[in-house]
Amino acid sequence: MLRITFIAGYAVLLLGLIAIIALKVIALGDNASWGDSPLVEYSRIIDAHLFDPKNKTWIITSILAFITIWILLLINIAKNSPQWEKTWVKTLSVGCSIMMVFFFILAAVGMTAHYSTGILQEAAAKLGGLMSTPVIMELSFFFIGFILLLSYNIYKRNAEGDDFVEMEIKDE
Repeated sequence: MLRITFIAGYAVLLLGLIAIIALKVIALGDNASWGDSPLVEYSRIIDAHLFDPKNKTWIITSILAFITIWILLLINIAKNSPQWEKTWVKTLSVGCSIMMVFFFILAAVGMTAHYSTGILQEAAAKLGGLMSTPVIMELSFFFIGFILLLSYNIYKRNAEGDDFVEMEIKDE
C-alpha cells in the first residue's frame, strides 16, 4: 500500500506539472499548427484563471495542501509497512525528487522564456530547448544519478570505514 500511495501521489504531481506546461503551450497558440481553434480559446480561459494574481494564493495553498496530505498519508502508512517496502520507497523517493526538481527548473525556465523580454527571453528559450532535448535530458539524468551514487559511496565510506576483508592464510 505504501508503494501504491507513493506512486499515485507522485503521478498526480508530475501529471499536474505536465498539464500546466501543456496548457501554457496551447494557450500561446500564435505559432502553433492548430491556429485559432476552440482548444486554444479554452486553454486561454483556463490559463487566465490559473495565472490570475487573485487566484495565486488559492492555487498555491491547494498544491501545498495536497503535498502535505500526501506526505502525512505516506508517514501514516509507513508505520505499518514492512522494512523492505520502506527501503523501496525511500530509494524511489530520491530518484523521483531528482526528476521533480528537474521538471520544476524546466517549468521555471519556460515561464522565464514566456514572461521576460530581450536577451533573457532568448537565453531562457534556448536553455529550455536544450534541457528538453531527449538525448541531453537522459544524459543529464544519468550524470546526476552517477554523481549522487559516487557521493553516497564517499559518504558511506567516511561514516562506516572501508569494506576491506582480511583473510587469514595459515602457513603449513
